[in-house]
Amino acid sequence: MNLVLKFLGTKGKGLMEKVISTEATEHPLPDDLILIEDLDYVGSGGAQLAADVYRPKSTSADPLPIAVFVHGGGLFVGSRKANRTYSELLAERGYVVFVPEYRLIDETDGVGSIADVCAGLSFLKAVAADLGGDLSRVLIIGESAGGLLALYATALLGSPLLQKELGIAAPDLRARALACFGGMLYTANIDPLGLVYRRDMYGERLSDKKFMELMNPENPRVESYLPPVLQVTSGADFLKSYTLRYNKALAMAGHDHRLIYYEDGKDLKHAFPSLRPDLPQSKEVLDALDAWFKGL
Repeated sequence: MNLVLKFLGTKGKGLMEKVISTEATEHPLPDDLILIEDLDYVGSGGAQLAADVYRPKSTSADPLPIAVFVHGGGLFVGSRKANRTYSELLAERGYVVFVPEYRLIDETDGVGSIADVCAGLSFLKAVAADLGGDLSRVLIIGESAGGLLALYATALLGSPLLQKELGIAAPDLRARALACFGGMLYTANIDPLGLVYRRDMYGERLSDKKFMELMNPENPRVESYLPPVLQVTSGADFLKSYTLRYNKALAMAGHDHRLIYYEDGKDLKHAFPSLRPDLPQSKEVLDALDAWFKGL
């Protein structure tokens, strides 16, 4: 494992444990919600994984839309437990919120992480009816590194050919929309981030030109299988150039897309909508996301 990622992971996991503990103790579950924790499923290669589900307590005759939230953390840190407040806010909007787990870069490579998210979606398909979710109304949301995993998992849902080319299985399921908050979308590039991630993400596949071409999200064989895409960034997001670049690529491809960009938001740090859901701008983004998705 890259020494930079190993160092960051060692330092970050302790901090992540504190974040999870604070979320659980200082933000008790609202009375109108149900939290179902630790639903076990099997990931890529037999990995033992789990998911958490948040949903409104009140029952409805009609199934609810489903929001799948793929957490961030740079692939070296992060947890499905870390975005509890944001998951609760989504559930209060009338969503069944499904938060899958995936292995980090110290346990697998980038392909394995994507495959784990796809395994989570297969599990979701099997249990959605029991959870009161509507599989015809699925919104997939990815935060930071989770944006990369969410993007590829979403594209794989619609393309058996892409599944074959990447060697990743995905369920017969469609997402109605994809949203990325500060997406870490370009890990195959030879840039500062790519130089840190490329070897751990792709290993021997780096010499496979055809495979690496597919790890550019602008590739038509990836982009064309995506549903409408909403992206969010800000002037203080250190990965804003990735969001703006991909927004331009989607526009050039004629892809249904939307960008929410707080250009002067110097206090709005990376992936702020989910990492800082208390901010007024984060509420604006949630309002816009909810209206956009339900209007599709």
